[in-house]
Amino acid sequence: MTETKYYQQDTDLWRELIDKEKTYLSTRKNFLNSPSRVELIRLALQNPLERATALKIINYLRNEERQSLFNELIKLASVGHSDIELVRRAILAFDKMWLLENIETQAESVLENGTDEEYRRLLELYTQLDDKLTQRLAAKAAQHPDIDIQEVGEDFQNYLKTNTRE
Repeated sequence: MTETKYYQQDTDLWRELIDKEKTYLSTRKNFLNSPSRVELIRLALQNPLERATALKIINYLRNEERQSLFNELIKLASVGHSDIELVRRAILAFDKMWLLENIETQAESVLENGTDEEYRRLLELYTQLDDKLTQRLAAKAAQHPDIDIQEVGEDFQNYLKTNTRE
């Protein structure tokens, strides 16, 4: 009898989940047709309570719209927070050639007054993208006047020596 009760509760939860998913898909479709979608996502990226949802929706935008959010994504990728993996996935979802052509310019504005944290977070992202890109930033960091940033550069130079792709 108890098993039947739990089974019915679980079945009810399952049905509720299915219903909520249908509602979500319909709402997402309507949102993606709204003229303010990019600006609302831009604002949501600045709000930690809304950021994860925005990062999940970004991949449904048109390429040009996603590119218009690239600067915000790079800023988010340069600091540690609970959504860092979602940010990295959103960045790595860009066309690789476009990304390689644009990432250093955007990162430069973040690193201009950056600390060891910004260098470390961006180098972590770079390791998922391209070894040469990573090597350039690691070398730049290793030559930085700030000793903490130098240490980050040396850490990633050592990482590349032991983890170079064949």
